[in-house]
Amino acid sequence: MRFSAFSQATPSKVFLLDAALFLALLPHLFTLKLPMLVYLLLALFFILKKKSSKAVLLAFGLLGPLAIAASFFAEYNFSNFSRLLVFVSGILSLLIYALVLQRLTRSINFYLLISPALLMVLSFFFFNSIGMLFYALFTLFCFTFLLLYARMMSSFARVLRINTLLYLFSLPIVVLLFLSFPRISHKNASFGFKAEISKRTGHDGTMYLDSNALLVPSPKLVMEVSFDTQVPPDNTLYFRGSTLYVDKGTQWERGELQRAKSEVSGRENIVNYSVKLYPHHKRWLYMLDVPISRVDKSRMDQDFITLFDKPLEETTYYKGRSALEFDLAQEPSTLHKDALSVDTARDKRSYEALQKAVDPQAVDEVKAAQLMQFFSSLNLSYALKPKEIDLAYPVDSFLFDSKVGYCVHFAAAFANSARMVGLPSRIVTGYKADRSNSINTYLLVKESDAHAWVELYLSGKGWTRFEPTATAKQILSVDNTADSGGYSSASSSDSTLQKLFKQANIYYMYSRYIINAWVLNYTRSKQMALLDELLNNTFFLLKFVAAIAALVFVSVLLFVVLQKKQYGDPLVREMQVLMRLLKKEGFVRTSGETMSDFLQRVAKAQSRYRALLDISSLYHRQRYGKEEPENKKLHSEILAFKKSL
Repeated sequence: MRFSAFSQATPSKVFLLDAALFLALLPHLFTLKLPMLVYLLLALFFILKKKSSKAVLLAFGLLGPLAIAASFFAEYNFSNFSRLLVFVSGILSLLIYALVLQRLTRSINFYLLISPALLMVLSFFFFNSIGMLFYALFTLFCFTFLLLYARMMSSFARVLRINTLLYLFSLPIVVLLFLSFPRISHKNASFGFKAEISKRTGHDGTMYLDSNALLVPSPKLVMEVSFDTQVPPDNTLYFRGSTLYVDKGTQWERGELQRAKSEVSGRENIVNYSVKLYPHHKRWLYMLDVPISRVDKSRMDQDFITLFDKPLEETTYYKGRSALEFDLAQEPSTLHKDALSVDTARDKRSYEALQKAVDPQAVDEVKAAQLMQFFSSLNLSYALKPKEIDLAYPVDSFLFDSKVGYCVHFAAAFANSARMVGLPSRIVTGYKADRSNSINTYLLVKESDAHAWVELYLSGKGWTRFEPTATAKQILSVDNTADSGGYSSASSSDSTLQKLFKQANIYYMYSRYIINAWVLNYTRSKQMALLDELLNNTFFLLKFVAAIAALVFVSVLLFVVLQKKQYGDPLVREMQVLMRLLKKEGFVRTSGETMSDFLQRVAKAQSRYRALLDISSLYHRQRYGKEEPENKKLHSEILAFKKSL
């Protein structure tokens, strides 16, 4: 088949409609229950076989309600899914049931024409992700393309170009409507099918020292944090999860809660930030060090740990306000009863060594410094998969026998050692983020950032953070061989390729976060904040106008470039060159005049134009006859004619 003939072939309207239905149904294939999915696939088989007898219609008419009933009563657990989910799923099932019956009739009606749009709208109830956003844009582009293809009866390339022009022309208008169209505040419903609901590592108020303590680093995201200004320094990026007081040998726990609460004073270096926290099925909301404001529907305990009113089963967004410099003062009489509890008889070697290393008469700050120096002198090593310690005397075993551990072993040994010299202590578990995982004001926190550190109560200063892991003399790789001296990030040994990949991933996550924040979660409050900024910040207003103007300019430029009439047929392109040449000679093709009549008219005008008859004959033989199209010969003939003038 010749290209010119193929380019003019247009698929049937039924084929175009089926293409639109396929695009709209594709997301629902991941949400439909098995009975409805089997029903849909069975219908597809009969549609492809073009079998639509009365018996087939009757069979599918009876099977549809059975498939719907089986989906809801055999697959759905009504106690775990919201009522709205059940309602929307029911509407979807009924829509597919009606769609199958209508499509089996092999006729196009109004219901079938609007079904793709209805299916796409329903898909937004099940998916709230960037992938679905881009798929929806792609599907909308395809819908308009298929509609134009059915109406224009033109070539694929021409319809694609016109469809693209329409999108470019509408882009600035769509952006302005998106930003300015009134939005209704509403609470997002939980539908049970949202993306990224898998469990993340969470802290449940327990820190293990036995085999449960073995850590497998994971790059899975725990939370994404966006600061109002720049990302704070590394030594302040501690996100509190839980505080632990009670040492039970194999594990540390919170213990009985006290009513007394620490008082925050000397609050300086205040930071504001927004958090996107992935589900970890616990009640903890991770806040940067010491929060000074409460999150809605949460409470703050005596140790400034923020607890939500229920376990986090879905991605949660909240705002935080914390102080990076502070004093956590508390009356000594109100300290947690277990803050000084320690079994010196259990870890005799550690107790005896500490009596020599730490001056019992020194002030608390000096004691803490001597304690850190003592740990540094033991030549301890940091490893993600250390050998198990003897839990009969865990501090002695870690400090003098294995000498290898990671944050939980360092923290447990340091907290017990502090109590042995009279310093109240507690362990804090959470996440220690790294600025290498940040860009601009955006910070990634991963499961591999899970950490445990120690707070000591110092007279005159209150609770003060200490990082015992920093006393490690070397970091051991997975096989427990020396990796590098001094405590540092595990990423320091990454190859150049790994670092480039990591940076590219951060940029990708940052872009995704921006899209999530300003497109998927563009609420009325954000709209009003944008309007307020436009009205009160002249510089921001100028930047906004410049951005819209740039978008309009780019759209118009692309529109102008693409709207120029292009001829895909090489023979037509050659004849257009000839038309321009004859126009210079004073000959213009009139409306309704065929190419053959025009060239004959010009050839009769003067004898030097007689070559146009041969050009006309060659063009029509190649374009409409059996002769194979070959524009080089036509090009040569037109070039020779041009030289003869």
